Amino acid sequence: MLHAAKAVFLESGFERASMDRIAAHAGTTKRTLYAHFVRKEDLFLAVFELVLDLQLDHLREPADYAPDPEQALVLFCARFLETVLSSKPLRLFRLAITEAERFPQGAVRLHEAMFENVQERVANFLHQRQGVADDVSKQVAQQLLAQLLYPRFTRALFGAPEPAATFSEDLGSCPAVDLDSIRRVVISLKPFMP
Repeated sequence: MLHAAKAVFLESGFERASMDRIAAHAGTTKRTLYAHFVRKEDLFLAVFELVLDLQLDHLREPADYAPDPEQALVLFCARFLETVLSSKPLRLFRLAITEAERFPQGAVRLHEAMFENVQERVANFLHQRQGVADDVSKQVAQQLLAQLLYPRFTRALFGAPEPAATFSEDLGSCPAVDLDSIRRVVISLKPFMP
């Protein structure tokens, strides 16, 4: 039901997505849908949680990417950029912005999961694997993500670049991510680390 609801919400938005259409897409009845979700709003927030959990599981931790810390960070950042710049996550961000007044908790949760959680993963990696002081690791992680995201994410959010290559069937198309530019950003932050 959640995957069907995700497809309908991303395609139609909250207002135009009906419980009838979601039930039909899920191959169930509206009655069954209401047995699990009292209101469409509850279903909408459950879809956000599902998508965020899937994306964070897909992203993993920096240490999962390579034994070399610099390479691990570069590859983690590349996967993160591919994730946030892919067409389906971009639609989710746009939907969250559109419905932020009605569902502030959904927009806040999206921000926490996709930006604050990722920043925390990078900071923990720097602290544990590189021995960077906790407060410094948080600052470096914030600078790293800021340099990677701006202006690329904002441009993608407003539809400026066209998604080019397919990265993952679940995420949708995404622009190619240049590992060399990510590596330059990672290297540029080394002076801030002991």
